[in-house]
Amino acid sequence: MIDFHTYPAQIAELIDTDPDLPQAIADVFGLYIGAQPLATYVGHLDEAGIDQAVVLPLDCTTAHHATVFNNQQIAWLMERCERVIGFASVDPSSPGAAERLVKDVGEYGLHGLALDPALQRFDLADRDVAYPVYQAASELAIPVMVRCGINWAPKGLASLGRPLLLEPVIHDFPDLRLVIPQLGWPWVDDALMLAIKHRNVYLDTSVLFSGTPTESLRQVVETRIGHETIDRSLPRQVVFGSSYPRVDPKRAAWAVSELGFRPKLTQRIFHDNAADLLGKGCN
Repeated sequence: MIDFHTYPAQIAELIDTDPDLPQAIADVFGLYIGAQPLATYVGHLDEAGIDQAVVLPLDCTTAHHATVFNNQQIAWLMERCERVIGFASVDPSSPGAAERLVKDVGEYGLHGLALDPALQRFDLADRDVAYPVYQAASELAIPVMVRCGINWAPKGLASLGRPLLLEPVIHDFPDLRLVIPQLGWPWVDDALMLAIKHRNVYLDTSVLFSGTPTESLRQVVETRIGHETIDRSLPRQVVFGSSYPRVDPKRAAWAVSELGFRPKLTQRIFHDNAADLLGKGCN
């Protein structure tokens, strides 16, 4: 099983490398949580049956004068835990962001790019700011996690993360693989339309807006999307994501299991689709 959506916000060994991290995590993500050993993170993965997990940093230098884990720190974590699949993050509004992405992916062996327009405060379709970063990611052939939908961080501007804002990007970069987390909620219909229309658009299952992951995911799949739509139209474009530490990975995995998909589709969601996205080195 591969979890495509986690943050290292509680890993003590990583937080200990940078005294500014606890404040950045609180200010940017709105998470006021205690640090725990790396072994605890691994234990959460074990309990959920997760073999590998994508770990996402976020560079908010322009908007918030903070970086919630930088690319070097993510590389450091990958060296200490072979189950970690590290993504890079760059601030599209910073000069030389595209060049830094190319450099860091090559130097640190990072496997993808994490962007959060709601927190980084940029227009997804800005040709001057965002497009150079997309171009670099496309040339690197790495997937891009674009956080769309609800943003739980108090400073996040959800209006900047509407999935439909990605439409010109999808058209202009047809080879760029884009992952929309949370099934795009609350704009599920927009995210669904983009994924059905464009085979380079993927959705992750990390939706949580009320009650438990099971209740939220069931409501979205059963009342907004439909089991048959995922099975027939998106069998290779949905990946499992938990959004740890906001959500317990075990509960997120249960939520997917309890949807009652046929075994082959469940296998695709839990592993095969993510492995295809990430390449042979992460399967």
